[in-house]
Amino acid sequence: MLSGNELRRTRFHDEKGNLVGWDAALYAPLALLTAAGKIVGLRPILPMISFRAARVIDGLLTAESRVLEFGSGYSTLWFAQRCAELVSVEDDPYWRTQVQRLLAEAGARHVRHEFRGPEHYSRLDEYPDAYFDLALVDGKDRAGCVRTALTKVKPGGWLYLDNSDKDMTFPSGDLRRAEALLVAEIERRGGTLRYFTDFSPTNFFAEQGVLARL
Repeated sequence: MLSGNELRRTRFHDEKGNLVGWDAALYAPLALLTAAGKIVGLRPILPMISFRAARVIDGLLTAESRVLEFGSGYSTLWFAQRCAELVSVEDDPYWRTQVQRLLAEAGARHVRHEFRGPEHYSRLDEYPDAYFDLALVDGKDRAGCVRTALTKVKPGGWLYLDNSDKDMTFPSGDLRRAEALLVAEIERRGGTLRYFTDFSPTNFFAEQGVLARL
């Protein structure tokens, strides 16, 4: 149950080989519980990212925040409950339909939930630069989404890149390019990076994400 696979040593290691700390390990039972719930169709209204990162992001958001999300899901409803404006971009027709239903049931009229194909997925030319307070990059074309978010999030704002430990056996892969782009830009700007090796809802194995202050 605790053993890993060809990508990670154990369920308590991310794919870069980092071991979760004690504070992250405390979330292992909750990850296991939500993973079991997923099997029977029960999902928490939480972003599928590091439990600790979600807690930090929750503290960054205010009732006036503008949020950009690439890759929608239960995180969309979670963000909608915490911000003034949310732009969520999705490329999967099934998830778009499911999330649209959740938003309609919640009466979340301040959410712009867009379906976009691969050729336009990461482009947000209709929004001015430095418009958003925070961006979450998940889903596909993460390098392109990071590039867009670096422009569209205001200086001093925040960008979270999920799954920053992926593509370790594929150095030119999307996640490797996305992280390299983010790290280089943060070094250039003098911003900060905080890495989380952690469990996440419905996933009983450690993954890494990185939160950048721009």
